[in-house]
Amino acid sequence: MKNDGMQRSFATLPDEKKIKRFLKRNDLLHQDITASHLENFLLLWDASKLIGTVGLEIKGHCALLRSLAVDESYQKRGMASQLLGKIEQHAKSCNVNALYLLTITAETFFLKRGYEKIRRDTAPASVQETEEFKSLCPDTAVCMVKYLN
Repeated sequence: MKNDGMQRSFATLPDEKKIKRFLKRNDLLHQDITASHLENFLLLWDASKLIGTVGLEIKGHCALLRSLAVDESYQKRGMASQLLGKIEQHAKSCNVNALYLLTITAETFFLKRGYEKIRRDTAPASVQETEEFKSLCPDTAVCMVKYLN
């Protein structure tokens, strides 16, 4: 998949350390990412440089959207929106009908893309049981959902 010379690909095991370093540099949660998460992590590359990520933790017919980030020097070019669109398409292909997320800084971005704020305790139990919900993301984070059907 191409975009202005950029390449998109789903993560593989050798990408795990790069993803964690990238997320840490972008102040996003990375502590709980394991090899099992990688098949649903979409990466954006400029040659061999990782410049964007977005991932899903699929839980039946719903999923936790996580780790949407674009390298600071590549921002303001629509890449985050494109990554989000691609991962939403992937979610649909996996029979996911609702995406949930927690955010501290990107509420406006997601509102503009069809996500709505909900109470954190109304997310499905399977999503609430993820490490991000249980322990990593503070209670002050905004919970949001987008229905894909």
